Amino acid sequence: MDEPFYKTAAIGYDELVARATNSFIPSLLKAARIAPGHRVLDVATGTGAAAQAAAIIVGPSGAVIGGDISPAMLESAKRNLKDQPITLATFDAHALPYEDRRFDTVTCQLGLMFFSDQLGALSGFRRVLRPNGWTAVSVTTTPERSLFARIGAVIARHAPEKAEKLNRFFSVPDATCLHDLLYRAGFRKIDVQLETRPIKFSSFDDYFSGIAKGATLSGQEYVQLPPDMKHIVREEVWRGLASPSPGEPLTIEIDVLIGSGSR
Repeated sequence: MDEPFYKTAAIGYDELVARATNSFIPSLLKAARIAPGHRVLDVATGTGAAAQAAAIIVGPSGAVIGGDISPAMLESAKRNLKDQPITLATFDAHALPYEDRRFDTVTCQLGLMFFSDQLGALSGFRRVLRPNGWTAVSVTTTPERSLFARIGAVIARHAPEKAEKLNRFFSVPDATCLHDLLYRAGFRKIDVQLETRPIKFSSFDDYFSGIAKGATLSGQEYVQLPPDMKHIVREEVWRGLASPSPGEPLTIEIDVLIGSGSR
């Protein structure tokens, strides 16, 4: 997992993405079987939302570590988690710096699809789990069932040199793929569920405004485009959402897969 890939993705993350993706966190933590007193590792913690929710469940007798490869994300997490009993650490998900069988639970909220070696990372999750410990991960699916990643997919079509980076959003596109990754990593009692949420915006302009300012990875790539390409991308996204007017309310349904398994 390459840190520069994430270097500026923290810009605007909480304002744009978190209001939608955080609604999936309760299901992720339920799938992870987190309980009071557990030792939890939250991989690719981002701005810390899943770690924060886990800390509430484990209580004072438990412990939560949230780790990310991106210093920018961890700086946001530090601000969000100020004075909370959560340890933040910088590490690569492919090389967890922890001894075997240390944790009761390993979670990863919308990070696995970005890893260059997904099977290797999941095998690392299993290594640091105690016997009968659980992992739970969530991933996006396809462009047409995503929130802002669909914009990255449009950019990738018009700027092929950006495709490898932007299409990582969709590297685990279906339940079969996620189940297979967990199985090959050695997990058992595997379960994969699809969850859907409707996300409402006051208008297409409301939806697109953060992207136009460079928020999220898709936004960072969008603002680097020449003006004519920006117009083409924006129009294609608008048409793809079937929004009849830029000023009318817009609802986007997004899908997330949540996969879990026991060591």
